Amino acid sequence: MSTNNVINRITLGLEKITAESISAEVFNIAKSCIIDTCGVAIAGSTTRSARNIHSVVKESFRDGNCTVLGNTNTLNVFGAAVANGASAHALDFDDNCYAGIVHGSAVVLPSVLAVAQENSSSGNELLSSFIAGLEAQFAVAKALSNNIYDRGWWTTSILGVIGSAAGACKLLNLNREATSNALALAIVGGGATRSVRGTDAKHYYCGLAAERGITAAKLALNGATGPLNVFEDLNGITKVLNGDKFERKYIDMIGKEYCILKPGMDIKKYPVCYASHAAIDGVKELIDLNNINSFNIKKIICTVPPVVASNLTFPNPVNRTEAQFSLEYAIATIIEHGSLDLTHLEDKFVKSSRLKRVSELVYMNVSNLPKEEIDNKFICPEWAEIEIMTNDGMCYKTFVGAPVGSANRPLPEKLLYKKFSECLTYAKNDINPKKLYERLLNIDQVENSSTLFD
Repeated sequence: MSTNNVINRITLGLEKITAESISAEVFNIAKSCIIDTCGVAIAGSTTRSARNIHSVVKESFRDGNCTVLGNTNTLNVFGAAVANGASAHALDFDDNCYAGIVHGSAVVLPSVLAVAQENSSSGNELLSSFIAGLEAQFAVAKALSNNIYDRGWWTTSILGVIGSAAGACKLLNLNREATSNALALAIVGGGATRSVRGTDAKHYYCGLAAERGITAAKLALNGATGPLNVFEDLNGITKVLNGDKFERKYIDMIGKEYCILKPGMDIKKYPVCYASHAAIDGVKELIDLNNINSFNIKKIICTVPPVVASNLTFPNPVNRTEAQFSLEYAIATIIEHGSLDLTHLEDKFVKSSRLKRVSELVYMNVSNLPKEEIDNKFICPEWAEIEIMTNDGMCYKTFVGAPVGSANRPLPEKLLYKKFSECLTYAKNDINPKKLYERLLNIDQVENSSTLFD
């Protein structure tokens, strides 16, 4: 097997990732991601858009033995992957990784969950394959750099399909040749652009990426071939996406260094675009410490980097999906209600004249990192500096380098369980949150993944 091309080197890296080689720290982070993704998918399954996608999926795919989260019916491996991927991202409440700025788990977990259940794989096999899928997509993301995100590609779909295929290949025990062909088949199809934000297309393509990876793996299992030079070709991914820039050294680190540790996984505290979280934390800190209310606020200036401004493009949202990408709405909600949870994305809040008035006090200022923070080791790409000016002439200021829930400031287990429980409550189903939480926390002890949600 030639190791000159990127595809084959990814395959060799995946062989290094086994249940025996993965550290306890990596396993524990992965478990938290699985818990979180299942919770937000169950909550997300209740949204209008997820229900719409689910109804179309039921027409398109056969019944099977794979769980559709938040539903009592089951579908085949492909249908379950689409439905769960869409639900996991429907509320934009799923995890994030700065390797590629991707929503990793929302694509990879639906893929490996479906394949594991179809084949009655153990929970430990599912967990290991989940980690392998994440690492494959993160390594390619680092090799391409976040430049492709800045160019307008929606990396969750483009890179997620690599993770989906890699995880499926591990569970199906594909050999080297088949794994390489599966990865090539998966990535050559490309994905969506960032214009999907604020619409149902965003989570639809999340589900589609989960399904495409499985399809690629099964095609390769049956002997299908893909362009193994998909990265090196004159018209290949590297040339088309990134002007031929690709750092191969990151591919060779698959199975040696884990991206799940560095840059790490960010688990959201708030159900809105992660780009707004540092600003939300900063505003909440100031109003709580100084007993500030909306009637006393003259102006709020949120200084943020360009990447935040490029994501938060709806200053006057008219629906839930737009509100999730509105810095102004998020800040107004935290000021007016002291919190920001799933209920605050309902129409009665989004259309509230009171919140609209408060949001008009919020100003976004795009700038570079303040000089005094340059040596700060706890800075994420979506930091925020907050100034609140009050009617009595006072000015309160704070800087948030990384929000609670980021890899630098991990969400405490108490808050993880709180979020999980609230997601299940929001879905209004009869699942016992504590029982399912404990089962997912001990997923490596489950003998048959088909029984995970029994």
